[in-house]
Amino acid sequence: MTQKPEALEDLRVRRTRKLLQQAFIDLTVEKGFATLTVRDITERAMVNRSTFYRHYLDKYDLLEQYMNEIYELTEDQSLLAEKQEQTSPGPLNLLKHIQQYADFYRVMLSAKGDPHFTQRFRQNTEKRFRSFSTQTPTEPEADAPPIDLRLSCIAYAGIGATTWWLEQEQPCPPSN
Repeated sequence: MTQKPEALEDLRVRRTRKLLQQAFIDLTVEKGFATLTVRDITERAMVNRSTFYRHYLDKYDLLEQYMNEIYELTEDQSLLAEKQEQTSPGPLNLLKHIQQYADFYRVMLSAKGDPHFTQRFRQNTEKRFRSFSTQTPTEPEADAPPIDLRLSCIAYAGIGATTWWLEQEQPCPPSN
């Protein structure tokens, strides 16, 4: 039984994207994000530059699409848990992913990384906490700060805690 050409192409596209993403991650760790070039990525992935540009506009687009894939993966798992009324595995899976690619996140959340990455990471964290807070609505106390301020503080604290965890070589597992 032979596969359809679309299925084979899909596998080739996925394999190429994976090669490019892995080269991007490895080189970001080695060189830092700012000095990384498309040429570096394509040479490491052993693909032509034209192949890179069929998939991404530039290294920023590659980063953006990679982040979207990670967030979709953890969000899908969170939604599945919600439907089954279980504790959401999304945040835990995100931390496991961060642990798996600790060197990459250590660079990206540092001065050698991209400020947009940190901002996007914080916004996604805030979005997740916002969805959790709407699931269990509570009346705020009269003197309590606005919910937007509280969620923003939680998101910034989450970035700080993640950065500390990475800098300390993950002294505790993600599940703690």
